[in-house]
Amino acid sequence: MSLSNTKRLSLENGIALGPIIFIIAILAILAAVISAGSTSFNGSATTEGNKTKAAGLIQIGDNLRAGMDRLTMENGVAWGAYNINAGSTVNTTDLFAPLGGGITAPSIALAGNAQGDIWYYPKGAFNGMGTINSDQMAVLNVAQGVCQEINNRANGMNSVPSIDMAGSLASSNDLGAAMATNITSATGLYGKPVGCLKNTNASGTSYWFYEVIMVQ
Repeated sequence: MSLSNTKRLSLENGIALGPIIFIIAILAILAAVISAGSTSFNGSATTEGNKTKAAGLIQIGDNLRAGMDRLTMENGVAWGAYNINAGSTVNTTDLFAPLGGGITAPSIALAGNAQGDIWYYPKGAFNGMGTINSDQMAVLNVAQGVCQEINNRANGMNSVPSIDMAGSLASSNDLGAAMATNITSATGLYGKPVGCLKNTNASGTSYWFYEVIMVQ
């Protein structure tokens, strides 16, 4: 009896599409998750950065006020007889002198432009505090997010009140005078010794941290 020849089926080369499609789908999901996580992280980092800067600026304002208290209470320096100048660090009337206010001049690292901004120290009648006489303020340009966080931390406000300072951006002296005069017209900041507001002048929107460091 002869065995019949059986035809053996040969294997054909091919591609297993199912597993590959599955892997591609998994990679797409992972990419979406990573992208969403990165966006969330960036937003969170910005928010936390604003909070840190706001807390730092409020602390600087408190420090400036403490220095002014030392000048007037311990050293007996009269209103207007003190000197607020980062380069003056010798006399008992100097805010930034060891024998004067006993504090160092604040940095501009937390400013809106950390390379070009400066601290202003305007005087002006701040309604809702003390008498009708002028008060001493400290003012610095800041970023929008930092401005809102300052109001949130200092005054429980989720907004940034606005004022139009007209032509007051022509010089630092004009800016300082306008801040002291017009800041009390900003809704929500009346009588608040520390806060932040938005200047909506046509020459350019800007945001300003302020603290009243001496009240008359």
